[in-house]
Amino acid sequence: MLDAGALLFDNSALSAGREEEQARINAQGLVEAYNLLGYEAVGISTIDLLAGIDFLQQLHEKSIFPWLSANLVHPESKQPFFTPYILKEKNGLRIAIIGITGTEPKYGARGQEKYLILPWRDVLPKLLEELRGKADVYILLSSESKQENQLIAKDFNNIHIIIQSGTNAHNENPVLTNNTLICQTEKQGKYLGKMRINWNSSAIWANKSIDTAVLQKQEYDRIAWQIKRLQEKGDPEQVYKDKPATLKAYYKLAERMKILEEETRKQQTGKNQATENATFEHNFLEVEPTIADDPTIEKITKETKNKINAIGRKESRDNTIQPDHVGSQACMSCHEEIAKRWQLTPHARAYETLVKKDQQFNANCLPCHVTGISMEDKNKSLSLPDTLHNVGCESCHGPGKKHVENPEKWKLNGLPGKPLCLQCHLPEHDDSFDYDKDSKLVH
Repeated sequence: MLDAGALLFDNSALSAGREEEQARINAQGLVEAYNLLGYEAVGISTIDLLAGIDFLQQLHEKSIFPWLSANLVHPESKQPFFTPYILKEKNGLRIAIIGITGTEPKYGARGQEKYLILPWRDVLPKLLEELRGKADVYILLSSESKQENQLIAKDFNNIHIIIQSGTNAHNENPVLTNNTLICQTEKQGKYLGKMRINWNSSAIWANKSIDTAVLQKQEYDRIAWQIKRLQEKGDPEQVYKDKPATLKAYYKLAERMKILEEETRKQQTGKNQATENATFEHNFLEVEPTIADDPTIEKITKETKNKINAIGRKESRDNTIQPDHVGSQACMSCHEEIAKRWQLTPHARAYETLVKKDQQFNANCLPCHVTGISMEDKNKSLSLPDTLHNVGCESCHGPGKKHVENPEKWKLNGLPGKPLCLQCHLPEHDDSFDYDKDSKLVH
């Protein structure tokens, strides 16, 4: 299990004070979770340095896995802060795992004068010479850009896999460049990438993957496991009858399983032919809501959120910082029937859901549970008055102060468009959102 970096923070810069303190707490929770998950090495990106090299070193002391970087060095001695590489043995194969930190600077990082990031051209040739003959497979964890990783692959045909991080927001299938597979999973842990290697002494990749039947069997096993988890509490049709999204996911899995059973039977008519060169198979595993939470990881997540919430509670203050907003109560005198319908919707109780979870001071959650705050201004959400709690009229129709003062002159927006709704109704929060249907239920 490997991670190429860009793990700790999701911003390009951290504001000093509460935002940085909350981000540090979240980073500590991530490391604690990675310890339990059994990661064997993690690369270092400039994003991981946003809170400074000293903070990353503190996390390193709490990590049971090594952080790898061959080119993140002391400015004077030019010695690496972290382990450049590790050697592992798996199923009789000797594997070298190397870390390279991308040289693109993060201008919001703390204390950049305390470290230096050397170009990979100054580091990799000597390092690979040092590792010559010590491994059968060489893996590079790199936060360099895609273009730089392609140059690395062209220069070193003995780097067999490059796992890159932080360069794109989506999964990238392994692409063969020279004799190197370059691949990446979507950021922030929304997917895991799984690769199964059929290696041989040629140390050269065949330009094709393992037989389709193997891929189908792996997908079948994964779906069977998911279905088993959904059936643990009884008949899914009864257990999840009040959870249509989960039940829909169950039916979809069952349908796919039948298709795979038929395709697998057709493929099992003969044996896989041996290939002259090394082959691989891969797939991306989506972290779906239907997958049950691990109790220990869930505990870490809850404790981390509670710590973040506690900081917000300490610094929250009740100020009217949205002068153009008046709150839903001001709309009710003229739009009484609409207001009554809105009060029956989840939007009218959005803030209450955070209170029940003791997360009403968590700025990472608040923008989607209050009125008039975007995710970019999430820290302002701690200063809202009670009148702007919940997802009120102005969340969809815009600021209402001018309209209240002169309704004939100042008109508000009509029905909000789908992009506005999707700012909050993302799949990880609402996997059953249907704009055409759900927009009619707002009031």
